[in-house]
Amino acid sequence: MPASSDVFSATLPSKDMPLTPESLSDGRTTPPSSRIHQLTTADPLTHTMGPKLLYYVLLKVHSIIQANIFDSIIVVGAHIRTSPALITDNEKADKPFNWQRPTATIISTPKNKTLQLNVFPGPAYVEHYAALLATYFASTAFRGTCIPPVYYQLPPSDASVTLFASSNLRHLGPVDIAIFGYVDSLHNSTGPGEWETGTDNGDVEPPLFAWKKRRLPNGRIVAFVGCTACYWGDIGGQLIQSLSELSGVREAIYVGKLGTLDARYVPNSILATGSSSKFLDGGIVKWRSVLERAVQGSTIVKEGVHCTVATSLCETKEWAQEWKTKADWVDPEIGHMALVSVEQGVSFGYLHVVSDNLSREGLEGLVDERKATIVADRKKLLHEVEVVLERYFKESRDD
Repeated sequence: MPASSDVFSATLPSKDMPLTPESLSDGRTTPPSSRIHQLTTADPLTHTMGPKLLYYVLLKVHSIIQANIFDSIIVVGAHIRTSPALITDNEKADKPFNWQRPTATIISTPKNKTLQLNVFPGPAYVEHYAALLATYFASTAFRGTCIPPVYYQLPPSDASVTLFASSNLRHLGPVDIAIFGYVDSLHNSTGPGEWETGTDNGDVEPPLFAWKKRRLPNGRIVAFVGCTACYWGDIGGQLIQSLSELSGVREAIYVGKLGTLDARYVPNSILATGSSSKFLDGGIVKWRSVLERAVQGSTIVKEGVHCTVATSLCETKEWAQEWKTKADWVDPEIGHMALVSVEQGVSFGYLHVVSDNLSREGLEGLVDERKATIVADRKKLLHEVEVVLERYFKESRDD
């Protein structure tokens, strides 16, 4: 289990079991720390996703948890894909990147049966998955049943940097510009040919990263980098740090998706960009977007202020009402990526599909993403992303 200074708990108590350290000493599992923390537990009645919330959660809960009863569950930051860790049945392995989900390791003793959920090591991602489980067990399906206590242990803040350094990313080589996120959908920009991994294709476990490189006329190297795992939250910042340290990357562009707090915007119809991000604790990071000139003139790209959250489970209707006067966009990664970019001297920019609207109910959202109409709309948006990128590459050639 990774080292950590704190272990938190998200026990969901029944009416006659208040949340206290004493209530956890029930013969099942006692947390390694007496510090108790109430996790985010979302309610469909108050969350911006409304009735779709539980479907969103269910898609992410490990299949072994849905099929079995455990005495306790602990969420840790660890990337484990080999036995005895169990792969969940609901991985989206029909796409090349961002398909791996947390694995599960069953730990049994004569007195209890504990499940350890192995989440890619980022503090925000661990918190997010613990909140998903808290919300799952708080659903009406578990009323009247014995709910296992859920603990989580935060990994070191640089755990993913260490993991990336030992992964095949170290074989990427010198790169000037890194593009990451929806790179497998940027067919015109990446061009034909196979994705490289720098490793033997006969490996039993797929390499963590794959990439395609492109040399601009001025000699600068662009790498489109895909990852089989999700770099949720601060993991995104650790990825930029690793790209800077391992390959000398000086410009980074993130192409992904985010939510909007602006009621004017319809999901899957615009792209979002910006040059500032606010954190919930009051912090803010500002930078000069590397895409500042390239997005000018696009009627599809909208600029705004971004908000960085640890988990989408915190996005209640009350929260959205407060934050819609402070920010336009929201996601878990951008603020962390920008902050590390500033610290590392890396120029940064993002260009994201607006996937959902937190200020309007009834619109398309995160659980509708495989609908044919949404797939078609996003294809058009990603074509516009490529138009912007090609303009950016041309500016780079002309500099």
